[in-house]
This record gives sequence, structure tokens and C-alpha cells, in this order.
Amino acid sequence: MARQGTRKAEFSARIEQLEDRRVMSADPLGGLLGGVDHQVLEQQTPLVDQHELGDPDFWINPADADLVDSYFQEVEQALTEAHNQTGWFNVKNNYGFTGRGQTVAVIDSGIAYNHFALGGGLGANYRVVGGWDFTEENDANPYDDGSRGGHGTHVSGIIGSSSGTHTGVAPGVDFVGLRVFNDAGAGYFSWVEKALKWVYDNRDAFENPITTVNLSLGVSSWNAASVPQWANLEDEFARLESAGIFIAVSAGNSFGSFGAPGLSYPASSQYVVPVMSTDDSGALSSFSQRLGRAIAAPGRSIVSTIPDYKGNNNGVADDFASMSGTSMAAPYIAGASVIIREAMEFVGMTNITQDMIYDHMMATADSIYDAVTKLSYKRLDLQAAIDALMPADDYGSTLADAYNLGSLSGTSSVSGGIGSLTDVDCFRFTAAASGNVTFDLSTSTGGMAGSWQVYGANGQAITSASDDSVTFAVTAGQTYTVRLGSTGGMGQYTFDVTAASAFNPEDWGAVAFNQLANIGVSGEAWYRVQTTRDGLFTALAQFNAAGGQVNVELYNSNMQLVASGITANGQARVDAAATAGTEFYIRVTGSNSDVDFTLANLVSQVGSTVTVDGTAGDDAFTFTAGSAYEVSVNGVSYTFARNAATQFVINGGTGDDSITMTGSTAAETATLRIGNASLTSAAYTAVATDVESVRVHGGGGVDTAVLHDSAGDDHLIAGQDSTTMTGAGLDYFVQGFAHVEAYATQGMDKSELYDSEGNDRFQGKSTGSSLTGSGYSRLVAGFDNVYAYSLAGGNDLAELWDTAAADIFTARPTYATMRSGAALQSVHNFENVFAYAVAGGRDFAFLYDSPLDDVFVSRPHYSYVRGSNFYNFASGFDSIRTHSTAGGNDVSLLFGSTGNETAIVERDHTRLYGAGFDLSAHGFASTRLVGMGGRDTVRMEALDVQDAVFGRGNAATLTRGGQMTRIDDFDRVIAAQLAGRSPSIDVQAIDYLFERLLG
Repeated sequence: MARQGTRKAEFSARIEQLEDRRVMSADPLGGLLGGVDHQVLEQQTPLVDQHELGDPDFWINPADADLVDSYFQEVEQALTEAHNQTGWFNVKNNYGFTGRGQTVAVIDSGIAYNHFALGGGLGANYRVVGGWDFTEENDANPYDDGSRGGHGTHVSGIIGSSSGTHTGVAPGVDFVGLRVFNDAGAGYFSWVEKALKWVYDNRDAFENPITTVNLSLGVSSWNAASVPQWANLEDEFARLESAGIFIAVSAGNSFGSFGAPGLSYPASSQYVVPVMSTDDSGALSSFSQRLGRAIAAPGRSIVSTIPDYKGNNNGVADDFASMSGTSMAAPYIAGASVIIREAMEFVGMTNITQDMIYDHMMATADSIYDAVTKLSYKRLDLQAAIDALMPADDYGSTLADAYNLGSLSGTSSVSGGIGSLTDVDCFRFTAAASGNVTFDLSTSTGGMAGSWQVYGANGQAITSASDDSVTFAVTAGQTYTVRLGSTGGMGQYTFDVTAASAFNPEDWGAVAFNQLANIGVSGEAWYRVQTTRDGLFTALAQFNAAGGQVNVELYNSNMQLVASGITANGQARVDAAATAGTEFYIRVTGSNSDVDFTLANLVSQVGSTVTVDGTAGDDAFTFTAGSAYEVSVNGVSYTFARNAATQFVINGGTGDDSITMTGSTAAETATLRIGNASLTSAAYTAVATDVESVRVHGGGGVDTAVLHDSAGDDHLIAGQDSTTMTGAGLDYFVQGFAHVEAYATQGMDKSELYDSEGNDRFQGKSTGSSLTGSGYSRLVAGFDNVYAYSLAGGNDLAELWDTAAADIFTARPTYATMRSGAALQSVHNFENVFAYAVAGGRDFAFLYDSPLDDVFVSRPHYSYVRGSNFYNFASGFDSIRTHSTAGGNDVSLLFGSTGNETAIVERDHTRLYGAGFDLSAHGFASTRLVGMGGRDTVRMEALDVQDAVFGRGNAATLTRGGQMTRIDDFDRVIAAQLAGRSPSIDVQAIDYLFERLLG
């Protein structure tokens, strides 16, 4: 909540006496100093001397007309005398310096920032751009609202009030308010020290840098040329001075007490500029402390801004009052330092320091004699200080003394400066040939804006222009004078003056996008063109610079120069805004036998939206997001500042078009569809329509690309860095995207996903498949055939899920597939493959071995095969078949459940089945069957004479040829021999039922 408008008006005239004020015990220096005061002469004394001698404050009763009139007469006289004394009015009228571009820190009782002459508010959009309250309130609201307040607001108005009647020294300056006096008027050096540190830390925190500090405060009990032992601000002053910040400090008002030269503290610090006060007569004020290194400025009866509650308290922040003291002189010097710094910068000085400004002030100051101390002191002469900095007039200012450019032909350049608000420069020339002459202006410093006046040989005005250029017709042999002034302030300038002879242009006709090749240029050539749409017109000449340079300029139908071309690296280019049907003339100069011209009228901007149109042919577009945005069409590029455009629309039109889009380092999303591609971020959106081939580069950041298929059969290949998707009428390429999503809804589509060098995971599902790893992901959904490849390294995992229909899972050491009807998921070279049948349907799994030794384990609900460098796993399948066909000494283990199972041992395979499962092992040299509970039966089929059955305890084995089957925990074993064949059977001490069936 703002603290403004909460005080009642104080109707007391103030003659302020410098006295030591009460000091809060929290101040470690309180016992030594007796407090830090605004050095103001009052009947009541605050802790920090406000260096102010109080002439009566007038509290205006609007009903009393005589009082109002007399008050304003006094105000106007006081302000006039102060500014007349320093030459401020001449500086204002001659140069117009206002302090714009700088910020002054006022360390005081705060600032009534709602005062109309101080900007009317607080924050970036006002003149008081920020600040802090270092008193007990300790917040970001530095409003000058204490019962003892008003002083900081008055000081601020002297620095930079923008009132037309009560104008401050630098009315264009910004402020920060740093409040170090509380509501009772008490202030402490500890608060001042914090404020100085805050200035250093925040010197570049605002739009305009803090260049100046004003301290209208000090200790009234100190009068010396040196600092006291208890001085605690020296480190902060030294840091600010080293940063180039000017520190103005009031000298103190206690001369009447001491009667000898000296300064209050902190004015006595070697790092600050101490400021003495003068009366309207120009003499030192009787109360002002003084010293030879101090500088004097007006400080008595200075009228400036005050808070409403200190004025008429009518709720309108427009009050002024008169105060006196070195408190009023210090801000005058602070404002003057801002103006001097601005002038120094205008003439090109850099790294400006407090010493540079102070030395210049003292060198140009007036000397005044003090009868009391019998010494001479320096008094500010602002006009002399600024006049000494500003350059002398470089060209004649009247038609009679115009600078002679001689006989004019071709192109030449002239540099100069408008050094005051009333300065003009005049130039005379004689036309070498009939035609047109163009003066084209560019400015480098200041606020200069060109104002041209052209006169013929008889002194009659021919034409004028308030613009960067002026073009007019000339007759050979005639003399002309051009007068250059400024409508926007002073500045340095350069202008190019070009004489173009009369011409007969070649008509190149209407332009959308035209290319003309192999054109020879020798000397000067002119061409006429006409735009076909609203937007930018571009003429681009390309050539081998070794064959000669070529320059391009653009003129309107009145033969006025519209734009001068830029020539570099074998290209000359000119651009101009136009409406449909605009007529331009292109002037080409130079010498080159082979120049290719491109004329483009395809780019336009409305507000923040840039539109790029294609032609009826095949077009190539680009969009790049970087520190600026760049678009191009068929090789002609355009750049837009990031704050000037946020929407980009590229219309391909007919033909086979392509676009390359490049993102920034921010997070972006690319969305690619048939006939539409977009690249978006929080800062911009770029959309391309009717473009057949799309290339998108992420540019950095965590980017996402979303790809959509065509109505036909499409093929997607997604690698670690790039992804392509192609089909009939579809050609996508994305690169540098951390996340890629692809969606297929029509046609028979295929996708290929490739892994990274790290550990990757593939998940294949009917709803969508994905390959993910460190920092990336690839998602494909709706593709009929999905292939995933583990080729780059790492320990990779693949997971495959079934559909609600019948599925077949096939796993081999180097690849595995999950097939459902026409849909296929295929993974290659994954170290670990897991397949799950959970969705329903009649599902089958087939597991195959490697040429090395492998182990197969099958249970009712899952099976797996493990070999050298691979592991294949299947779970939930209705039937699982394992095969040993590739070689090696393979082992198969088939486990039953706790229910009733049946096992059949055939000559080439073994089968175990029960409720909800069916397991089989084919071609294994060694197979083991384990019942696991229930009433289980195993049947050995087709036993022959070379077969042998052996049984002991609860185990039995069948050996036939090179194969052996072991049977454990089965309740019943049936040996079914072939007719007429007698296998070897040795069954003893068994605890299961053994039956022998004869064939």
C-alpha cells in the first residue's frame, strides 16, 4: 500500500538551525556523532542535518488570490535567478540537453513519486524507476511521507523537475529514491551505508544506468578538510567513484558556528564532490560551510517540488515550496553533472569518471571572493562548461558562406555535425550533368533528424524534405545550395551525395519473383519495375566481384531515392516497403559483364505477423530462429528482430515446394502433416502450408517433433539424431530433436527405430511402440510394421505386447517378432527380449536356440531361453514351443503346475500340457520334465529296441540315441513300445505307477 496522502499540511514557517539531533541507540556511531542530519536550518533538529535553511514555506489557500499571485511571483524570480546565475537557460536553448538516458540516486527522506513534475508514479514506466526504504519500514516503497519529510522530494525537483514553470537542472533524468530518514526525521549512517551499497549493486539494474548520487545530509558538528576517525562511508564512496559515479554532497550549514573553512562529513570525504551554497547575488551564503576544493551552486530560496501533505493537502500532487541550504545546492551540482556527462558522451568521450566531470566543472567555473575568509572559491558556470565541450561549427551556416562541394558527378560523402539546436550546415555545388541529385543522410549520435532545404542559383527555394534524404532535378552547369538542419536535436552525421544523369530505363515489368541472368553492366543502367502485392520489394544483384563491383539503388516514380543498396561479397541488394502497383526505378552502377538479378515481392509484414508467399513453380523456403528471425524464399533472405515479429506464415502454393526450418536453443515443437508444417516455441510460431518437402532442425534445447502420415503407404526411419518419413507426396526430415512422435492412420505403414550407444528400451504395443534412452525418445503409433534395431551398443531391452486377437511371438538369438494378422513388431540384436500375452486371443510363442550351448526353461505361465549374449522371454501364451535346431549342447526344462498335467515324449520332441498351457521342446539332446504337484502322467511314445527306460524313486529317464529325457515328480509313467520291439526297461523301487503298453 502506498504511503502517500496520509499527512496533514504543516502551516509553519521554517528557519532551520543546525543542531545535533537525537540518535537512536541502535546506531553504533550515535554516541560519537550526535546523529546524521539533513543539514537544514530548522527550529526542530533531525538526526541527519538536512542542509537546508528554511525561508518560510507558503501553504496556499486557493481562495486567497493575492497570496497565490505573490507566491508565484516569488517562485519564478527565484528559479530564474538560480538558472541565470549558472547559464542554464543558454544551455537549454542552445543544446537541449535534459539528462535523458541517466538515473540519479537520491539518498534522503524519500521521493513523493506521485508528484506530476517527478513522473507521477513508481516503476519502470515512470521517472522514479525504483528504490528502497532503509528505515525501520525496510521495504521497496521509498515514498517521502514522514511527518518530518518533504526534503527528499524538494532535492529531487531541483535535480530534475519537469514542470514548465519550476524546471529542474536535468528534466529528462530518471530517479531512484533511497529513504534513510524515518517518519520522525531520524537518520543513521548505517542506513546511508546500506543505501550506498545498494547503488553500487544496482547501478546497471535499470533501463538507464545510475550515474549520479546526491547526499544532502551530514553531521553538523564536523568542520574540517579531512574525514573524522569514525567515518564509515569511505569504502562505499571509493567503490562508487571507481565505477564512474558522480557523488554530490552538501557542504553543511554550520559556517556561522565555526567561522573557518571546513566541511561537514561526509562532504569532507576525498571521494565525493562537496557543494557550497550561493545567494541570488552569486556570493557564498552566510550559513554555507566552505573549502577550496568545493564548488558552489545556487542554494538560497530555491523553489522545488514537495509532497501534497506538505503543501495545500488537497489530494493533488502539484505542490512547490521554497527552501534554502547546501541541501539545495548539492542537487543543483548533481543535475549539472548529468548535463555535463551527456555533453561529454555527445562529443564521443568514453569511460567518463567523477574526476573528469569535477575537473571540467572547476576549470570552467567562475571565481568568487569571500570577504569573511579572504579566500576565493569556485562557482558553477554551466554554460561555460558545456560551451567548452561542444565542437566548433564545421560548415557555413548561411547560403553566402556555404561549403563548396565543387562540380558534382558520381557519388561522394561528407561528414559533419549539428552542434546546437539552431545550427545549420550549407553546401554548394555545380551540376556536372543534367539529371537527379540525391543527398542521403545517416546519423551516428544524438537525436538528429534531417531537415533539408534546396535553393537554385538565384537563391529561390526548389524543394524541401524532413527526412533522411532529398532528391531533386538539376541542369548541367547550374549551381545549387543545400541547407541541412535538424528537427530532432543535435548529432553527428554523414551524407552521401549522388548525381545521376538523365536516363531511359528498361522496363522489367510486374514483379512477384523474377530472375534475370547474364546481364552486363557498364557505367550506369536504369530499370523500371512494378510490384504486384503489398509488402517488401527486393532487388538483388549477384556477381563475381573479381570481374568488377556493382551497386544498386532504388528510386520512386518521382525519382526520389528510396533506399541505397548494400554491396558486399559479390552481392548488391536494396529493399523497400511498397503497396501493390508501386512503380520503382532500379539504378545499377559499376562494371561487370555477368550479373544475375533476382527481383522479389513475396514477403510482407502486418503487425507482428510476417507472411511469405510462394510462386506457381517449385519454391525453396527457409525459417531460422536465432538472435533474430530469418526467412528466405528461393535464396532471398529477410531478417526480423525478435521484438518485431512473432508469427511467420509461409504459403507454398502450387509446385513441388520445400522448406528448411531451424529452431533456437529454447524448447520447441515441430508438427508435420501433409500440406502443413509448424515450428513453435514460447516466443514465436512458424507455419508452412502447401509445402511437400519439410526439413526441420531443432537448434538446441529439449525439442519435440510430431509427424503424421499420408493416405498412402509411408516409411519412417528414426535414428539417434535424425528421423525421416517418406511416402507419396510426403517427405519429412527432422534432426536434433530429443523427442519424436509419429502417427499413422492410413495405408500400410512401416517404421524403423535405431538405438543409441547407451542402454535403450523398446516397448512394442498395439497402441504404440517406443524406443527410449538417455535424453531421447522415439514413439510410433498406428504403424503396421515396426522394426527396432539395437546396433549402436549398450545393454538394450525390448518388450513386446500382444493384441486382443491371435498373436504369434517368434524369438531367435538375433531377432524376435510379434505378429497379429498383418501387423508386425520386429526387434533385432536386443540383448533382452520380453514378450507378454495379456490382451486375449489364442496366442503362440516359438523360442529358438543359437549355435552355442543354450538353456530353455518353460513353465505354465512363461518360458525363456538364455544363451551367449541373448535372453528371450515369453509370458502368458497359450502355447509355447522351444526349438533346438542351430547346434550346441542345449538343455530344456519343462515344469508343470500344481494341477493335473500330461506329458508326451515323442522321438523328436517333448510336450507338457495342462489347464491353460501347452509347452513343448523340440530337438533337444537333454530334456527334463518336472511335475510340480497334482496327478501328472507322462507317456513315452514309440519305444524301440535301442531305447532304455530307467526308474528309481520318483525319477525316471528315457534314453534314445543321443537324446535323454528325465522325468521327475510324475504320478504315472507309461512306456508305449512299438509292436515287436523290446526296449530296455530297468524300473526298480519306484514311487509312481509305471505301465508298459505293448504294441
